[in-house]
Amino acid sequence: MNYKLFSVLLLLLALTLPLLQTIPNGAEHYFMIDVGETQIVLNRWGTLHATGYPLYVMLSSAGVALLRGLGLSPALAPAIPSLVYGLAALALVYALAARLTNRRWLPAAVVVLYGLTRTVWIHLSIAEIYSFGLLILAGLLVLALWPDRVPGRLGWLALLGGLGVFHHRGLLMAAPALLYAVAAIPETRRSLLRPVTLITLLGIGLLGFLPYLYLPLRAGAGAAWVYGDPGSWSGFWDQFLGREASRFIGAPATLDGLLANFTLVNSVLVTDLTAPGLLAGLVGLFIGLRRPDQRRAALTLILSAVVAYAFHVFFYTDILSALILPITLSLAFGWLFLADWLLSLPPLRLRGLNWLSLSTINYQLPTLLCLCGGILWLVFQNFPFIRDLTTNPTGLETIALAEGAPPGSTLMIDWGPRHFAVGFARDVLGELPGVRLVSHKADFRAAITGELVTPDFTFYNRPVGWWEEQIGSRVYLSAAGPRLVRIAAQPLMADPPPSGGIEARSPRLICDGEMLTLEVTWTAGTAPARDYSVFVHLLDDSGTLIGQGDQAAPVYGWRPTTSWLPGEAIRDIYPLAYVPGAARLRYGLYTQADDGRFVNEVEYDMPVNCDA
Repeated sequence: MNYKLFSVLLLLLALTLPLLQTIPNGAEHYFMIDVGETQIVLNRWGTLHATGYPLYVMLSSAGVALLRGLGLSPALAPAIPSLVYGLAALALVYALAARLTNRRWLPAAVVVLYGLTRTVWIHLSIAEIYSFGLLILAGLLVLALWPDRVPGRLGWLALLGGLGVFHHRGLLMAAPALLYAVAAIPETRRSLLRPVTLITLLGIGLLGFLPYLYLPLRAGAGAAWVYGDPGSWSGFWDQFLGREASRFIGAPATLDGLLANFTLVNSVLVTDLTAPGLLAGLVGLFIGLRRPDQRRAALTLILSAVVAYAFHVFFYTDILSALILPITLSLAFGWLFLADWLLSLPPLRLRGLNWLSLSTINYQLPTLLCLCGGILWLVFQNFPFIRDLTTNPTGLETIALAEGAPPGSTLMIDWGPRHFAVGFARDVLGELPGVRLVSHKADFRAAITGELVTPDFTFYNRPVGWWEEQIGSRVYLSAAGPRLVRIAAQPLMADPPPSGGIEARSPRLICDGEMLTLEVTWTAGTAPARDYSVFVHLLDDSGTLIGQGDQAAPVYGWRPTTSWLPGEAIRDIYPLAYVPGAARLRYGLYTQADDGRFVNEVEYDMPVNCDA
């Protein structure tokens, strides 16, 4: 291996290894939305969401199986294929850059700079499909732009292009650029004019469809984590065509929508490349157009970037890394062309300053300093950002929350990073054996026959009315565990208090390390006429407040007292941090009077005996 290329890859590897994700993902940044699903699928030989990405899944699942056999953890192993694909893609970028300039160190500096841009670097660190797509794109550009004769160039382009487009349809945006690149070569242009050649190339390209057989085969084998229904004809085509993503495709309906999309895409590009980097890339590409030895490459890269950019702005209403990466890759070659041009300029002699040693200005040192400065800037800007995403504890916290679900219950967590984290714990780590995990798409009329629970945060997006619509009846909420809510179609009834007021029954205080958990069952003789809040105060020996776990309403704020039925038993749970020196726990219901005073409806007191 070329020692400069080896040094580049070694540097990027050293910078990326501390960022590799080693825990179940729970981060909800757009870079991370599907990472948890990928972590599960690659460990279980499952299938991903539409369009399925079967070639990536097959190759990466095999890699994960090998890595786990070597002792890597199931959370870390899925990130390694992304790292390998990304480094291989950057090696190809280096090879092409080295053929487009004779500057010995320049390709290495540009590749390091590009490898540390945000979208590239994050996808070296997480289990995602986009570094694989970048590898295919880089391979296509090398095949199309390699200045020497390449035997079977068109056939290899057709094969790799077919695999690429069937992997991710976004790679189709590179087709006009690649067609221009090969048509600009006389020998391939003559071949493209032959109908037999075109038919042959089309047939070779269609071989890229073959990996899709993986989807129905895994469905037929009863694999875990098979997305959708690829075992049926209609389900297979839903996956292949990615119909569920159609909501993102199409021109914005209004001018404001178009401007918002334009601003969104540009903000991502500026974040990735910085404003000076974006400008330098554009200038470099147009400089490349003016230089005969770089003109074909420059125009190819401009076409690739322009088509991807135009589609993203005018026809796609979300951020898609598969379209951002071709743009940033083209601009990275613009840096190469700009730096190469600057280094080719003759030294600038300043008149009247001959008595100074600096009377002649050479462009090599400023160019090198700019590239090194850009590298340092990207490291300081992106390293903490990526580290925060790959170490985000939300996934682990959601797994810990799910461990409180009652055995035999059905746990609903919306499809997304938190759902995937719990799925990883259950289906990869073998934890939570007594919990059935479902998403918001489940048939809840069937699930309600068992105990149905969901985290308290679910109600921000799925309010009580949504649950009643899904179940087809009124629902009654109570606490099922710390931060977990039980959803029942029938209320749990108890003997009402003789006084007709509100009463707390069966109080229990649980000490668990650094946490205290108060369990209590509320009941009322008559339906309360007003909504009360809950106070839970931790007191020391002198009665001083040293901790609290107040809530706006019972059941984590989601069961207002005016919704209680007479005689209904509402189980409630209040977790709060244990504070050394705690002696008593005081809790109850209160309201605020018009003059601002807090008025307790009921109040209870119990000792804290955690040291007993």
